[in-house]
Amino acid sequence: MSKNAHRLVGVQNAIFYVLFVVVIGLLGFFGREFKFAADWTYDGRNSLSVPTQTLLKTLDQPLKFIAYIPDNPILQEQLKQLVGKYQRVRPDIVLEFVNPDLDPARAKQDGIDHAGQLAIHLGERSEVMDSASEATIGSAIQRMSRGGERLVVFLEGHGERQPLLDQSTGMSQLVANLQRNGFLIQPYNLVRTQMLPQNASFVVIAAPQQDFLPGEVEVLKKYLEQGGNLLWLQDPGGLHGLQPLEELLGLQIYDGTVIDANEQLQALLGINHPAVVPVVDYGKSEIVRKMAGKQTIFPFATMVARAPNAGDKDGALDWQAEEFLNTLPGSWLESSGVLEGAVRFEEGSGDEEGPIPLGVTLTRELASATRSQRVVVIGDSDFMLNSFIGIGANLDLATNTFNWLSADDNLLEVPVIRAPDTKLDLSETGGFVLGTFFLFVLPLGLLLAGVWIWWRRRRR
Repeated sequence: MSKNAHRLVGVQNAIFYVLFVVVIGLLGFFGREFKFAADWTYDGRNSLSVPTQTLLKTLDQPLKFIAYIPDNPILQEQLKQLVGKYQRVRPDIVLEFVNPDLDPARAKQDGIDHAGQLAIHLGERSEVMDSASEATIGSAIQRMSRGGERLVVFLEGHGERQPLLDQSTGMSQLVANLQRNGFLIQPYNLVRTQMLPQNASFVVIAAPQQDFLPGEVEVLKKYLEQGGNLLWLQDPGGLHGLQPLEELLGLQIYDGTVIDANEQLQALLGINHPAVVPVVDYGKSEIVRKMAGKQTIFPFATMVARAPNAGDKDGALDWQAEEFLNTLPGSWLESSGVLEGAVRFEEGSGDEEGPIPLGVTLTRELASATRSQRVVVIGDSDFMLNSFIGIGANLDLATNTFNWLSADDNLLEVPVIRAPDTKLDLSETGGFVLGTFFLFVLPLGLLLAGVWIWWRRRRR
């Protein structure tokens, strides 16, 4: 090789090393300026759930986490990784560490009782957390986004459903979820005070079984006429003195029970009674706008529809009505009340052919206020009970109904935030094998092992 060839090779090598250093520097620069993270774990275990991500995107105020912990690098790194999940959704989220021993005044200002607590600030509001789980933080953010607790009054004294009862016929599971998200549930007897609380977001009539007194009905009518919000859950079996409310709302609530005797559908959904009907068709109400493709289950429901002559009577209120829950076309309203045996639709007997509306939303613009009055009437209360609230999308529907009635429309975009790994789905065969192992195989194995050990020691 000539000297010129050696010089050319040297120049090429020098250019290569310079370009190599430049590429490495650019990679470091882009790696610092632009971050990309991918969660390849099963079911996205290292990422926030879709409901929490949706909740964060609806916030219109700055969110800040303040961890009151001593100077502990390991614990701080764990919290950075935790809050990093939230920062990947909203980069403007701030995490700050404060040593409560060195800054007790600030800890007292945030309501910190002991080291290890986490203060979450959303705008001017804040809450202190002892747990940093996603479900706990999500519930706290929802409570703060409401701007305060929402008081919901459940009427009692007429055999209504009990919201705080933890048995299958109560609503304690729904109430626990609502309380975590900023609702205050209060049973209320009209006979005690003869009036409804002025600070209540809305009133709930949950399937009464005894007649209301005329004076109680007048209190409810006055409440509606003055713009109060109402949730009325009505089971088959009569209105129990609430006919004036039915007329005031311009509705027609039937006495029969909705039936769907499609055996193939029942087998598909795991339903063994024709009076337990599914709903997959929803109206245009904001309550169900995000529920397309989901199914809700309504046991022993009745038909609720807009009355043909609504608004014609003197003193009638001007409502905008929307039927938002509709059964499948093969269903019908059974007017005879007989639900045993081979029930079938009988034309001319008073039965109503499906699809049957089960729920109606009513809105009315108030002249003396900047808000609109909201009423929801559903021909069933069982879907909110402990025995059915976990089936299908019943919890989502109930939560959306409460959010809509309390005018928290921004939270209608947020699905219910559930704690992960709280449900184990097993097939019938898997359940049988697991039950057989723990009930018979494992105890018998332990017994045989004990006998064998005793026999070996006996021979020594």
